Amino acid sequence: MNTQNLTLFQLLDLIDLEDYRGIINKKGFLSHVKRGIMPKVINDVRGSIRLTVERDGEKFEVIQYTTAHAMATVGEIY
Repeated sequence: MNTQNLTLFQLLDLIDLEDYRGIINKKGFLSHVKRGIMPKVINDVRGSIRLTVERDGEKFEVIQYTTAHAMATVGEIY
């Protein structure tokens, strides 16, 4: 588990990286944002909790959970 305090742009970069690695579905995340909803829980492609997001003033407190899918893909990209 990793906790970070990110700006919106940093959060979007993290979402982009997680999507690139095949861990989450960025389109699903963005569809919620376009409707004005910031998801508080983002699941990996298998349905396990991957990220939780809470607004913290101007930034977002993001907790990144280690999931089996994330661990399985670590060596595939890097």
